[in-house]
Amino acid sequence: MLKTIKLAAIAAVLALCLTSRSDGATVDFESVSSGAMYGQSVPHSPNQVVLIQDGIEMSVVEFVFGTFTGFFDAEVGGIYADQFATQALQFNNLGVSFDFSNVGFSPVDFVSFEFKEFGGVNNFSVNGATLFELDSLNDIPTNVAPNVTAAVTPGLVTLTGDIQSFRVGGQELAIDNVTVLPEPSTMLFIGLGAAICLRRTRRIKQA
Repeated sequence: MLKTIKLAAIAAVLALCLTSRSDGATVDFESVSSGAMYGQSVPHSPNQVVLIQDGIEMSVVEFVFGTFTGFFDAEVGGIYADQFATQALQFNNLGVSFDFSNVGFSPVDFVSFEFKEFGGVNNFSVNGATLFELDSLNDIPTNVAPNVTAAVTPGLVTLTGDIQSFRVGGQELAIDNVTVLPEPSTMLFIGLGAAICLRRTRRIKQA
């Protein structure tokens, strides 16, 4: 258990430090106008690609909760905009899917995104595998999909393995900074990256 927490913490540090790596790709919603809408009010159709950034394709998908299937809206900014340092995407009974087929490198073996929850149920799935209905993204299982491992620290989900796509959505959920990295994001690479970032942080504090 302690080992898992340590690895998750290292992954979190790496994700935050390497968001701007030139060999990765990111959807950060900064190029999208605040108040931009996705979903039924536009109108969009389920599985329609609505945003492409750094080669990452984002599609709108249905939100599922038991026998209920919703296809409402998501908004850039929204009523929880002040909860993020930069623009985020807020969900209202809608989901989105991020596809990494055209990011310019393969395989994608490291993915991270920030999140905040404001109530309700959330959906999560990787590579089209089991669609989980979760009270919190903190409950994402470690073995989230075949050959993919998930780790969750406060406000951050990280995935490692062979990742082609993932799906996320919710009733009152917001996400930001979906970041993908190519090989080699091995544990050696993660440990080295985290050590470098921590060393930089110490230097900044000492300056």
